[in-house]
Amino acid sequence: MIWGSELTSRRWDGLFVFVAALGLLSCLLLGGGTRQGFLSDAILQLLSIPILLAALWRILDAPPNRDRRRALAFCAAIVAVPFIQLAPLPPAIWTRLPGRAIVAESFQLLGRTPPWAPISMTPEATWLAALSLLPPLAIFLAVATLDRRDRRRMSYALVGFSVVSVFLGLIQLAQGEDSPLRFYEFTNAGDAVGFFANRNHFAALLYSSILLAAAALAPRLAGLSPGAGTFRRGIDPSARGAESVIAAGVALIVLIAGEVIARSRAGIILAAIALAMCFVIGGERRRIVENITFPRALAAIVVLAVFLLGQAALSRLLDRFDSDPLADARLVFARNTITAAKSVTPVGAGLGSFPSFYMTFEKPADLQAGVYANHAHNDFLELWLETGLIGPVLLCLFLVWLFRKAVDAWTAQYPDLPPVDRALAQASIFVILLLLGHSLVDYPLRSGAIMAVFAFCCGVLIDPPPASGRIPVARRRRSAPPASRRGQIK
Repeated sequence: MIWGSELTSRRWDGLFVFVAALGLLSCLLLGGGTRQGFLSDAILQLLSIPILLAALWRILDAPPNRDRRRALAFCAAIVAVPFIQLAPLPPAIWTRLPGRAIVAESFQLLGRTPPWAPISMTPEATWLAALSLLPPLAIFLAVATLDRRDRRRMSYALVGFSVVSVFLGLIQLAQGEDSPLRFYEFTNAGDAVGFFANRNHFAALLYSSILLAAAALAPRLAGLSPGAGTFRRGIDPSARGAESVIAAGVALIVLIAGEVIARSRAGIILAAIALAMCFVIGGERRRIVENITFPRALAAIVVLAVFLLGQAALSRLLDRFDSDPLADARLVFARNTITAAKSVTPVGAGLGSFPSFYMTFEKPADLQAGVYANHAHNDFLELWLETGLIGPVLLCLFLVWLFRKAVDAWTAQYPDLPPVDRALAQASIFVILLLLGHSLVDYPLRSGAIMAVFAFCCGVLIDPPPASGRIPVARRRRSAPPASRRGQIK
């Protein structure tokens, strides 16, 4: 019954792909907030558990692969950080840790014996931070087990969701600040935010999707030949279809327009960088017809998008550059965060501890009306404060891995890789770099939705497993027994 087992395996693979895509879209739909403990966070975490378990089973069941094993070990190291911070320690140890002297003195003033306590100074927040890792880990490991075709399909779903989010943002603007389609109480009420609470994170989704849309568009433009409806020999079949070119081009226009209506300064700057990065996706200039190249076609799309935006939208964007209430606050946040991080190095204050621990280093002169330091607006400094030295070390290891993947994506490391898959890998690297750059001035990776996008792009860079249950149709037909003998095979 070999043929039957292969068919069953294909069905299970198809079901897993559907569940993984549903998990990604659920993160985008429900993960737009940045505060932990919402009901939507609990729903996402519960949904991610079966995906995570199924992905782990697929990884362990697949043939040995160094790339996936290293990725699994790195994920284990990330998960270990909050659990190490939550392990109870005797008073003789934790009272001697950096930054704990004030807590120990408080017990002495009260005349009480210090109890056993963890490294984390805010255990409940650290537990919530640990649970928030479940959705992105599930997405990353799930994508790492998918073949390249299914990864492309998930990227198309992500771009499609972003396009829907832009239209939602337009409706929010039309309905005004009291729009019932604003799903968070604390939000940018005068701007388009889509399914997010923060316009900057909405913009992060859009510039990420611009790169993914360009990855889908570049090989398709390369496949078009001077003859209408024909394609050059050797182009991957997944890159065929003039309809796909039109769809990807329209999506790109909508996403660029969405960046403007979001009115995020960082988003506009990073979107411009993303458009420049689009020129090198695919590794070479892509000819559409004679004297027409992919960069020129992309530039035409950008010009058309700007023309469609109109003067009103552009004036709204320029207004955002006039003043920045957080311009001075970010410098204050950074200075105080560095001071706080030094006081708890090398162990850190615990994941999720920033709002509580930062307040002890905030001076009266640093306070500004209407400005609350819920995050450092620099994720690298906040990571240092919360994790001590282990966080920066893991980040450096990740950057080394990313550099190696970038070298592979732009070299002949995989000469048989179809152009559309190479473009997706290159776009994913750019998305990761832009999100890390955005994290220098904001905290996009503190939202579950953007963390899921980041995890998806990381998963795309993992070498896919060999196709276990997906065999060519011709081969499957040859391997199937004759109809008259199928009932005799046991």
